[in-house]
Amino acid sequence: MSMDTPFKQRIKALEDCLRNPQSELHVDGLLDCFQSLVQDCSYPAIRRGKNVEQFLNRYEKPVSMINQTRMRVDDFEMVKCIGRGAFGEVQLVRHKTSCKVYAMKMLSKLEMIKRSDSAFFWEEREIMANANSQWIVMLHYSFQDPKYLYMVMDFMPGGDLVNLMSNYDVPEKWAKFYCAEVVLALDAIHSMGFVHRDVKPDNMLLDAQGHLRLADFGTCMRMDKDGMVRSDTAVGTPDYISPEVLKSQGGDGYYGRECDWWSVGVFLYEMLVGDTPFYADSLVGTYGKIMNHKNSLTFPDDIEISSKAKSLICGFLSDRTQRLGRNGIEEIKQHTFFVNDQWDWGNIRHTVPPVVPDLVSDTDTSNFDDIEKDDSPDETFPEPKAFAGNHLPFIGFTYSRDFQSVFNSL
Repeated sequence: MSMDTPFKQRIKALEDCLRNPQSELHVDGLLDCFQSLVQDCSYPAIRRGKNVEQFLNRYEKPVSMINQTRMRVDDFEMVKCIGRGAFGEVQLVRHKTSCKVYAMKMLSKLEMIKRSDSAFFWEEREIMANANSQWIVMLHYSFQDPKYLYMVMDFMPGGDLVNLMSNYDVPEKWAKFYCAEVVLALDAIHSMGFVHRDVKPDNMLLDAQGHLRLADFGTCMRMDKDGMVRSDTAVGTPDYISPEVLKSQGGDGYYGRECDWWSVGVFLYEMLVGDTPFYADSLVGTYGKIMNHKNSLTFPDDIEISSKAKSLICGFLSDRTQRLGRNGIEEIKQHTFFVNDQWDWGNIRHTVPPVVPDLVSDTDTSNFDDIEKDDSPDETFPEPKAFAGNHLPFIGFTYSRDFQSVFNSL
């Protein structure tokens, strides 16, 4: 054995980190680091320091080259805004070189810093980049500039389940299909070690064939080794939130993947009834009904719902210690509600869904609501008088599925 073998092993370990997209030392993260430091040091009050000025003199030009050669927003043609939220919007885009169509989520760095909420996007990026699942919207690229984070994802032209439920009276046969696909999609998330915590029709998207994929993973939380999460914040959407998550607000929240199965029960009820089971005119009223679910869960007399559907809903909308799914997905799959002669759990993705989107082009947005144009001016970070590090929280965000393939083949 040669004398330099231990040294080569150390170099190999470092090289593996540079190649591994899940490593903090991946080459994309290191390039992010240079870009962020130059951006955060380039203000007049900061670059007065001799050491800072020397650093900028050395790296401003190389970083300018990085900015020009890495993926940029002008690599895409903006087609139409298809969504807007608290931190930004979602644009339908076409990549100018490949001509492929994607959905691009744009998140304002300033808004995230102002709200002290600059960490939620990490789980979303990690799940979409690493899932490699037919049930999860895939991330193709993520990149950034001084104002925004960008996530370039699969475009789901079928819209969301909110749109489908608003256009159709969903029969039980359809509800059976969509509920089953949600169960399989959540199992994919859970198998990655995450709890979703915001399962709702808005986050259930349909692809061009009409099959379902989950999206919006900003509320996801990684489970501990015991399969549980610990949180003192009640996250999620009021109508779909489980009692144990609701009780975690300001306390010692301790729960697992069963909180997602509660939300599936709410979703199934909503498909069959047309309203969520614990709706009230106020948040306090809704939360009160959720905490008193044993008495407040009722089924309307004027809507026909099978006993099997009621059994499944009640199995989901129960205390977490008795909730269906607490012992694994198999007990959900075995429920008699899902018995049918059209598909089974192994081939459902290969069957024809109840609704197949009628699309006229690859940029058809007929299944999305029109979004009013936002004419508000873009805000930028105020000029700091001392080093603020506003871009440091976003180091390591950049990702390219194409780049991983090329880099790993070298």
